[in-house]
Amino acid sequence: MAGYSSGYASQPTNIYSPPAGPLPGSDRKDRDSKAYFASDQPPVKHWPVHSQRVSKITPLRAFIIFFDAVLASTPIMFIALALIAARLDGKEVNDYGLRLRQTLLLSPTIFPVIFAALMGRCFKHVGLFLAERGTTLGRLEQLVGCQSLFSAIERQISLRSWSLVGLFLTLIWLLSPLGGQSALRLLDQENKSVPSTDTFQYLNPLAMQDSLMLGASAANSGRSTFTSVFLAALLSSSKYQNTSMDLWGNVKLPTYRSIENTTSDDWKLVPNDTNTDVTYASLIGIPVAGRHFAGNSTFNLKARQWDITCDSNEEMSKNASDFGNATATWKLNYTESGRCDKYPCPFSFKSLDEAYNYTVASCEMSYEYFEAGINCNGTSCAATQMRKLDLLDAGYTEDADDFTRGNLVLNSMLFLPTVDNYGVGDAGVRGSTNMEKWMMDPTNFIGATYDNVNLYQLPPALLAARLTIIWNTFFQSTYATTALGGSLPSNLTSLTVDSPALTFNETTASISNPSPPVYKINWKWFVALLVASIILQIAAYTGLVLKYVTLAPDIIGYASSLTLLNPYVPTPTGGTTLHGLERTALLHDLPVRIGDVCANEPVGAIAFAKADQGMVGRLDRRRWYI
Repeated sequence: MAGYSSGYASQPTNIYSPPAGPLPGSDRKDRDSKAYFASDQPPVKHWPVHSQRVSKITPLRAFIIFFDAVLASTPIMFIALALIAARLDGKEVNDYGLRLRQTLLLSPTIFPVIFAALMGRCFKHVGLFLAERGTTLGRLEQLVGCQSLFSAIERQISLRSWSLVGLFLTLIWLLSPLGGQSALRLLDQENKSVPSTDTFQYLNPLAMQDSLMLGASAANSGRSTFTSVFLAALLSSSKYQNTSMDLWGNVKLPTYRSIENTTSDDWKLVPNDTNTDVTYASLIGIPVAGRHFAGNSTFNLKARQWDITCDSNEEMSKNASDFGNATATWKLNYTESGRCDKYPCPFSFKSLDEAYNYTVASCEMSYEYFEAGINCNGTSCAATQMRKLDLLDAGYTEDADDFTRGNLVLNSMLFLPTVDNYGVGDAGVRGSTNMEKWMMDPTNFIGATYDNVNLYQLPPALLAARLTIIWNTFFQSTYATTALGGSLPSNLTSLTVDSPALTFNETTASISNPSPPVYKINWKWFVALLVASIILQIAAYTGLVLKYVTLAPDIIGYASSLTLLNPYVPTPTGGTTLHGLERTALLHDLPVRIGDVCANEPVGAIAFAKADQGMVGRLDRRRWYI
């Protein structure tokens, strides 16, 4: 302090106690009175030169109180938003709700700003309130310096005091991002559905008893019908082969062999991911009547289909293949006395190749009965699961199956190879049929190439899979053709006039009808927003009350407070009732510095001091300070 005595000896002693006398009057002259420094500094206008009471109510102070009250009430906005949004839960989407959602989108930006302003003021005024009544410096620093999440953690570390108060302050600041994000996630939309049941109708599997393959006469008279239906399905296969519905909107079933290992249960699951191709048994599906154009529906249907397997496929000469007369480029024949007594039925597949030798495959076919679970989105349907049933069930007797194996299959073997070259004098001249070329490459088979394909190059399993699709597609094109086009009549019994076996079975469908979108409240985020907003509101009003209950002027945390009763910063007498910002405004042009107030001594002293007249030295890294 010796440096201070020598450095400031020429300056008059600073007196901080106000002069005796009456209180200043209310006229402007008294309010605009000037105070003078003890040096040659310019006078300070509006400096309080007489004694006065603290927290005196003036028009300006009343306006500030009103402004503080309005600011402290802003969390009510978030509470109101949460409650208004909660009232929309379950209601249809409307313009009012859309505007509310737009408002909530601003919350992640607005909420943290308001939270920082109000919570920081609350902690500051709590600290000032405790300082007036007596507290520790560490507690005061924790409260006044806690203006953000980072500063709360910083105070815990820097003060080396891991207290419950510090932990509480840190947790409080975590509510800032939580409140902002909860408002963003508070309100959403969902599409509810109304469950119901309905009755759908699907083609009776016994409709195959009216197949055009009943005999040669029926097949010849119906050739134009099944030829057009079969070739239409075949020529469109590039687009519809791997889809769940055919080109007319009928529901297709996968081959049971391709899904039988998906589960160990009776019901086998049909893969529904886009990366897995499902092998469908036919290019023609099963007609289903009654499907809804909107909503989801699930139902079961039953159907019969053929399955073919092959254990060999090789090239042979004409004599070795025993192909017979070249009335077609390929043939199908039973291999046991020209008939089949039980499944699987062994048969041979033979096809003329480009070297005028023959592809010969040894195969078997089985007729099987399935139940399938179907899921529809509107009128777009797909099989989701299948299980195998007893073939001789639901009216399909042994006699009917004998007739199928003895007549329908034999006639199909005869007519299928000549679907697209019937009546041609020399079938071999025109090359392989569309069916053979499709089996060789389903993606590139259309067009007149006049050459033969080498089906012996296909693995037996692949040949069997493609032959299964060809066979089932042809078999389905020979019956119920008036029901395949997708436009079923409202009175399905009218279809039996020309085909008595063309009947439909009923199935109960579970319907999920869509309703208009409604608002849905995420109640977890609602509680988070409400709790954060209520805590903020309590803190805001607490800070507001403590600000005006506390008599001590707000001098904590302001740079001007370092000049208060500071012997190194001579100021006019009085002014102890001024708040920090008021004091700064009045001493706005006062030059100050943090420097060495004992610059002429061997050991310096660092203090906040007045910077003019060369009385405060600059700090030096090489110098020692007390």
